[in-house]
Amino acid sequence: MSYDPADQAGNGRSSPGPASRLRSMNRVLARNWWALALRGAAAILLGVLALLMPGVTVATLALTFSAYLLLDGIFAILAGLRASRHHERSLPFILEGAVSLIAGIVAALWPAASLFALVFLIAAWSVITGFAEVMGAWRMDRTHGKWAWGVAGVMSILFGLSMWVLPALGLLALAWGVAAYLIAFGVLALVTAFRLRRCHRETGSSGSGSGGGMAAAA
Repeated sequence: MSYDPADQAGNGRSSPGPASRLRSMNRVLARNWWALALRGAAAILLGVLALLMPGVTVATLALTFSAYLLLDGIFAILAGLRASRHHERSLPFILEGAVSLIAGIVAALWPAASLFALVFLIAAWSVITGFAEVMGAWRMDRTHGKWAWGVAGVMSILFGLSMWVLPALGLLALAWGVAAYLIAFGVLALVTAFRLRRCHRETGSSGSGSGGGMAAAA
């Protein structure tokens, strides 16, 4: 059987390797830095509002957290749709956004639920999205804010597990715990987003520079 490099090159184009897929995912993250920045800003804003709420009830806490979940889900799905338009991997964004939207809708339509139901909802969402964030950070490039997003994922998992302890300390402690989590997560999300923004600009400038050099050479 003869060896044809052209055939091998063609096969390589049809089935990109893991390294190629990893670079593609990092490009998607860098291009959609704005969605992560909006998620971080929304988390900080709602966290501050949760701290300033004068009278904390299960209903007000549920509505506050549902507002964050809905915004988080919308921004994640928008990032996924933009990625799909560029024929890049969009499923992780859309799945995470769908989980947030479902949890937010449940919390918004059921504001008078028991404290146990609210705790279960927040805990389940935090653990699921936390694992997704850790897996995403594992595949991120170091220059893209890998450590910040990884810490955010671990913090989400720990927060979800701690939700079974906070209610025993009272509703006020639960509200402060949710507020502290939202603010800390928002800060880490903004750190990651601005690292992604810087990498996106550097990639764009280097690409335009190399394109200009090729044009000059031609």
